[in-house]
Amino acid sequence: MKKLLILIIILSNSTLFGQNLAEINENVGFADSLNNKKEIRIYRTSGMTNYTGVFRMYQDSTEKWRAELINHYAKVSNQAELKIEKRKLKSKSKMDLVWLEIQKTNIQDLPNMADINWKLKKEPVIHEMDGEKVLSWKQSSILDGEGFDVQIRWGKEFNRIYYSNPESYLRIYENVDELIYFDELLKLLRAEFGVWKNN
Repeated sequence: MKKLLILIIILSNSTLFGQNLAEINENVGFADSLNNKKEIRIYRTSGMTNYTGVFRMYQDSTEKWRAELINHYAKVSNQAELKIEKRKLKSKSKMDLVWLEIQKTNIQDLPNMADINWKLKKEPVIHEMDGEKVLSWKQSSILDGEGFDVQIRWGKEFNRIYYSNPESYLRIYENVDELIYFDELLKLLRAEFGVWKNN
């Protein structure tokens, strides 16, 4: 039952978040699909707020690299109006190199976090319950924090994944490759662009 509850929470978070992307894209002037041959978008939610941060890096039709960060504050009835802040970003290294560094994190091949849920377990124990032997694992669940919806296109290839609290889970499950790679991506963006440094 505990495992089912965790899976439901992960799936419902990603589903609810996914439903808001079209509205966010419309508000900030993005197409719903990634139309550039090389492009990455990362939509970051923060806790139970109306905030979504959008990092976007892409190579346009003239092969010029561009990067931007958008802070999107959704309208909340009787509380807040829609607010959008856009800023162009410059990387410390050349953008061609940053793109290769992004690919080094394997983000183009990573599965959804829901698909690695079986790795987020510790210390299997066989015990007795209602007169039967059963197997159970310790599993941590972080219900509040950050969510990351990542979309990346390179040529004809495309990947989209969702991770919830990857850095917090990595502190608990420090040997899970997928969390390590995702953490490397976030560290790279902070180092190159100075985004989302207050984590």
